[in-house]
Amino acid sequence: ELAIFRIVQEALKNVEKHASATQVDIKIEYADGKININVVDNGKGFKLAGEVGELPREGRLGLMGMQERAHLLGGNIKIKSEINHGTDVLIELPG
Repeated sequence: ELAIFRIVQEALKNVEKHASATQVDIKIEYADGKININVVDNGKGFKLAGEVGELPREGRLGLMGMQERAHLLGGNIKIKSEINHGTDVLIELPG
């Protein structure tokens, strides 16, 4: 529970620091032995050069930390972001 809290906390911290968003939605689903957490903002977005594993080279250490926490729980993170169209962070964990 604490690791999940820290992942969502970091996602919200990133929105606060970088996105200039006016809205953030968090959706948590428990289904079929999985936990899916979706954090979506309407901020300025960013260009993600490649895979999540390349985040440290891009200076995106907060996102990398989120990925590492998810992996420790047996899950993963998917990030979709588009300039001027916000960011969608999907955290998929075993339930």
